Amino acid sequence: MAFADNAFQRIWERTDAPVLSGQTQRSWYWGPQPGITRNEPYSGSKSGTRLVQYFDKARMEINNPAGDRSSQWFVTTGLLVAEMVSGKEQVGDKSFVPRQPAEIAVGGDGLLADPDAPTYTSFRPVASLTGPGANRAPQRTGQPVTATINRAGQVGDNPSLALYPGTKIAAYSDVLGHNIPQAMWDFLNLKGVVEQNGATQSGQTLANWVFTMGYPITEPYWARMKIGGIYYDVMFQMYERRSLAYIPSFPKGWQVQMGNVGRDYYRWLYGGPLPSPVVPLGAPAPPPQPPANIDATINPATAASGATLTASLSGFRPGEAIASWFTGPGGDASDARINLKAAEDGTVGDVSIPTAGLGAGVWAITFHGRASNHESVAYFTLTPSSATATPTDAAQQPTSTEPAGATAVATSTRVPTHAAQGSPTPTPTMPNVPTEPPSGFVLAVSPGYGSPSGQFTFSASGLNAGEQAQVQFTDPTGAVVYPAGSNNGLYTADGAGNVIFSLVPAQAFPAAPTGVWLFELRGLRSGLDGVIGFTLQ
Repeated sequence: MAFADNAFQRIWERTDAPVLSGQTQRSWYWGPQPGITRNEPYSGSKSGTRLVQYFDKARMEINNPAGDRSSQWFVTTGLLVAEMVSGKEQVGDKSFVPRQPAEIAVGGDGLLADPDAPTYTSFRPVASLTGPGANRAPQRTGQPVTATINRAGQVGDNPSLALYPGTKIAAYSDVLGHNIPQAMWDFLNLKGVVEQNGATQSGQTLANWVFTMGYPITEPYWARMKIGGIYYDVMFQMYERRSLAYIPSFPKGWQVQMGNVGRDYYRWLYGGPLPSPVVPLGAPAPPPQPPANIDATINPATAASGATLTASLSGFRPGEAIASWFTGPGGDASDARINLKAAEDGTVGDVSIPTAGLGAGVWAITFHGRASNHESVAYFTLTPSSATATPTDAAQQPTSTEPAGATAVATSTRVPTHAAQGSPTPTPTMPNVPTEPPSGFVLAVSPGYGSPSGQFTFSASGLNAGEQAQVQFTDPTGAVVYPAGSNNGLYTADGAGNVIFSLVPAQAFPAAPTGVWLFELRGLRSGLDGVIGFTLQ
């Protein structure tokens, strides 16, 4: 199919044209080709519709054809994941319509082959979609990801999953309050071959990962999922626009992948009835509670709508200009029309915050340092007021010539585009784009779980013919062990580059404790390596 607009083509070419031409080896960011084009209803445009084009991984949109084509936000990419998780289709800047639950597996072979796989609806109970502070998580930098989720949206914990590499939290996005694991943070910050104006060069693969991904709306969760008929441990994280999956047993370069969100969203809108959700959607959600303030205090923290609050801020550069915006209970951002200047110690004291015209619920006010990008955030709860609030006289308030809320993405009323992306700790690594062998390198274990006295078959393909391979197993306690009679885990690939062997754990190892095990293999000549988990129960 053809590109619906040249602006769509330019965005696609940056990341995916070098992949299509074979100039680099990595997974797709959009897909090998453009998909279906439609003019979909959109109340925010002059015509009442907007031009959209679907790709495997996302959807591109033009909401205002007469807009500035040089603007980064002339083309938007749609909050597709947020819509599918919430069950609300966005049909205008602030207009939503309810739809059937998106009971579509977030990856793998699909619900017919894997009925226990988590779906977009499974993440609804843990997603930040209902206003400031909803399901906000504390910063957990340096801690491993061991939380699990199933199709019913039930969250568990499996400490054994911390054995996988890349599971430690490396960054925290403080906009909605979610942690990002090292494997995914590295992916968001990869450098490699990109194409601009027909010429290839080395650069940041995602020039702005928030433009492509949106902010994370959930914590990362593990799930056991069937891919190509084999069960794998997969870590998922939902972002506003995309989803990410980390499959540590896959070859390097394919371990972190974007989900087929564009394809799934098109099925959600146009594919007909979907299965009934397993998540109990009718249960009332607990009332949202404000999270902890960030470099700010506010008094009072709870007041009737129309009251004036007082805030104090810190952490800014001396004398820098500060803009501000409100984020409402529904997630929409608007200019707070409060422009400030930091004192010489980087603080601002006794800022008056009028709330006339603001509805009941949990609100946030964000103060953004224009020079430092530092943000202080204060949360407050407004209760219904019996008195009629007097509208604030806008003429008495300083009006920003560059309001923080005015630059919000046309399809997102959640946060301004310049909102902070979180402060990664430690500093994120930016490795070169990894490469994969042309034939691929795949580890497999069958069955994926079973008794220690049962037989398991382990296999690897994609090695060099006849090369030696080092195999090791890590048990749930973290101990590295080798199968009995295996010459300390040395195996030889056959003429097709395969290693295949079977064993009974209770017989092959001195001890075979139940829990998650890791099977690791490294080709001594090719350097190919991988890891896959299986469970003894």
